[in-house]
Amino acid sequence: MRRYMKGFKWKFDAILLLGVELDADDRPTMELGRRMYAAVDAWCRYGGPALVVCGGVLPGHRASEAQVMEALLVRAGVARERIIREEKSQTTMENMRYAAQLLGGAKGKHVLVVTSDYHLRRAMMTAKRVGFRVSGIGAPLDRDDEWKRAARKEWAYIVDLLMGWQDEGRSRPQWTYRLFGRVFGGD
Repeated sequence: MRRYMKGFKWKFDAILLLGVELDADDRPTMELGRRMYAAVDAWCRYGGPALVVCGGVLPGHRASEAQVMEALLVRAGVARERIIREEKSQTTMENMRYAAQLLGGAKGKHVLVVTSDYHLRRAMMTAKRVGFRVSGIGAPLDRDDEWKRAARKEWAYIVDLLMGWQDEGRSRPQWTYRLFGRVFGGD
């Protein structure tokens, strides 16, 4: 697993496990399974801090990502009382904002972000932008064509973040949606 642990301070206020879209039957995908494995490993290793599972109900689904992750984490041995469900988010920025609300604010909180390897850089940047002190673990995925496409798309979203288009009260200019659609096929 790719790790970013600055300062080697192992005490975390929380682990933020970021969701990813479920399959058509509201079951976890292989990608979500790898994120969950990394989160359980970290939870055990770092003394069982609060584990915030982030992800709402996406269009076409009945269950929230957080609901599915919570059930699987409990089966894996994570204490239910240590799990906090964040079920409103549909973006990485919303993951961080809503998690901060549930944790009583981001200021001074040190979190461990767990996501996929290709998504880790942006997720950590986003957590910092919200105000968290952050470390991260990127669950490794097969570096196939789908991974390469997702990794390329991340650079566009990093530009989006750096331009401030994800900040509260701001939105991305309309022309960027057309550009994303051309470059990434409708995203």
